[in-house]
Amino acid sequence: RWSRTMAFRLRVGPSVRALNHQVLDELGQERFEVAWIDKGANLWPKTVQKIRRVCRKMVYYTPDTSFAANRSRFFEATASLYDLVVTTKSFELEHYRKLIPDDRIMLMTQSYDEQQHRPTCSFDEKRKEAVLIGLCEPDREACIEQLLNHGVPVRVGGQGWKRFLTRHRTNSLLEFEGDRVFGDHYTDTISRAAVGLGLLTKRFPELHTTRTFEIPACGTTLATPRNSETSKLFTDNEAIFFQDHAELAQELRNLLDDEQRLRSISAAGTARVRAGSFSNSCVIRQILQFGV
Repeated sequence: RWSRTMAFRLRVGPSVRALNHQVLDELGQERFEVAWIDKGANLWPKTVQKIRRVCRKMVYYTPDTSFAANRSRFFEATASLYDLVVTTKSFELEHYRKLIPDDRIMLMTQSYDEQQHRPTCSFDEKRKEAVLIGLCEPDREACIEQLLNHGVPVRVGGQGWKRFLTRHRTNSLLEFEGDRVFGDHYTDTISRAAVGLGLLTKRFPELHTTRTFEIPACGTTLATPRNSETSKLFTDNEAIFFQDHAELAQELRNLLDDEQRLRSISAAGTARVRAGSFSNSCVIRQILQFGV
């Protein structure tokens, strides 16, 4: 754990050394058409320079922030070496523009895995509940509290919920799925819920997240804050939008009793995601067509 902490916070330590030595060793003298660097915050400048020498085109992609918790002096020192830098964070575009020309920056949406994120049950088998899988944060606690107070059943999963669960241990409306909900477990938990909460972190000004697409891809109605990005991705017939927790709580209390409307929004949201270019393969294809 200490090694991972050093790597994440300081970009030093044995795991960082091992990563770079492995990349350098495996490169050898072979030539490549394209190098795809996926969130390469721990790649040393000399490693990136070696990749640059043996690759015709070099693409940097990250689904996370690059100038907040994930800031990397290594990336900032080598950003100019990339033919294309791809971000999903519109609020960080100005930071990128200080490092590289605008024509080498590409803003993309987040994406979902079309094989992993899919319905695992029929609509009739769904539980009449809202589900949230993610890290416990104060705003998320406040949201769940509001839902419970309005009589909305909620299932949560992820790290950091212990104190919240202790406070509500006698509340039969609250279920805990566990602190590690990944892979098929994640897909099935989302799919079996009537509503998936696509809440956004307050640690930075996030406007949509992977769950924005994963939830409807799993055949579940998405409930998400209304903002400049989510309102372009979905219509009011394809998702549940809200401005505050009280509005969400009232909306969900009514929606869970309206099976016809819930079924309609769920189906429309899933169709929108499936028809759009939001899958991992579609996003990668768009990036490579643009930059390569």
